[in-house]
Amino acid sequence: MKVVIVGYGPGGAAAAVAARMFNSEADIKIVTEETLESHRKPGASLALEIPDTNELAIKDWSWSELSKKRIEVLPGTTVTHGDSKSNSIQITDKRGSRTLNYDRLILATGGVPNVPTIPGTDLKGVFTIQTMADTSEIGNQLNGMNKIAIVGAGFSGLETAERLISLGKETHMIVRSRLMRRQLEEPMSAELLSRLPESLNVHHGASPSSVSGNGKVERLILGNKEMDVDAVLLMTGVKPNIELAEQLGVKIGSLGGIVTDEKMLTSVDNIYAIGDCVEVIDSYTSKPLLLPIGSVAARAGRQAGVAAVGGKKIYEDTAKRLQYDRIFGTDIVCIGHSSTTAKNMGVKTSVHYVDDKAEFAKIALVTDAKGQLIGGQVIASRMGARLGYEIFERVESGAILQDKPLLKPRHERLQEYLETTFGPIR
Repeated sequence: MKVVIVGYGPGGAAAAVAARMFNSEADIKIVTEETLESHRKPGASLALEIPDTNELAIKDWSWSELSKKRIEVLPGTTVTHGDSKSNSIQITDKRGSRTLNYDRLILATGGVPNVPTIPGTDLKGVFTIQTMADTSEIGNQLNGMNKIAIVGAGFSGLETAERLISLGKETHMIVRSRLMRRQLEEPMSAELLSRLPESLNVHHGASPSSVSGNGKVERLILGNKEMDVDAVLLMTGVKPNIELAEQLGVKIGSLGGIVTDEKMLTSVDNIYAIGDCVEVIDSYTSKPLLLPIGSVAARAGRQAGVAAVGGKKIYEDTAKRLQYDRIFGTDIVCIGHSSTTAKNMGVKTSVHYVDDKAEFAKIALVTDAKGQLIGGQVIASRMGARLGYEIFERVESGAILQDKPLLKPRHERLQEYLETTFGPIR
């Protein structure tokens, strides 16, 4: 069996390894435009500081380790065309153009940067971060840059801001409405803002109208305000990369991503798709949504790899939404739906807030009309993962929050135990 995987992100690499585990004889190839090996998170921002990205590689997904598993990686290779009738793709690399045949094809083509349609985004010094090579190239140019603007305020934007500040750069973050608007409730955005260092200049309520300069970036225009900058990083999200899928005749959904079933199989019976290019089915509403999250891509890749080589196992965690990062000394955890994402899917919600002073944490709990917990967020100085796990377990079990509230902080539980055993503590 010939299995060809297009894409070498978390989804593509996970698919290849899973396929090999379930089939020792298959001929497995990964085709990728990447010229650098797979990297650990937060590798994208670390490459700004360490342009020699060898230190950031994920060993198990390195080309040499994959080769030991008899998985061939074709780096620096572009897929120029696909034909599902002949089960083939046309590829081009430094050796020229040739045809690659497959029995099973897994599309892990990812997303393409969602670049604002404003003048000046083609100037030298305007960057998007799509691949490790992109970030490494920016890192190589940073010595001559002192004042940098980041457009966007999601996990990646904040992570990048932290790295730039650690390098001594004057860093500006352009925020259209508020921090992490889709993932966090408004009070949680405010809590996160209060924990950011003064060295990060956050500009709220501003959207760039243009980038200007003489051949290279010199100014970022925000309405009637001009900001002198040396570089602009566009961290404004991605949209599904479906060009190859459309050539192959694969069904595209209403949100612009590839439609798949629970096995990650597309409308073409020997083509699978995973990652940022796919519309996943939300486990709560059974409606499609886009989840450009590396951990989601990796779990979907495992499912596609197993199914592509004939495995029958169905993994139920393919579309689970759990994001965690520690940025500026703060744990940020997002689980399931926020009120914003739920509203976009027609779900009415209530939000309950908890302050855990012992752990310097603020918690938001999102419930539906029946009181079922469907999501939550944690902003904490420490123990964010523990609090996040409590929320995650309740979301996954469909718990009614009133019946299964979060555990009280440990110091309160200890006090209750001591008072029950020995009497009131004065």
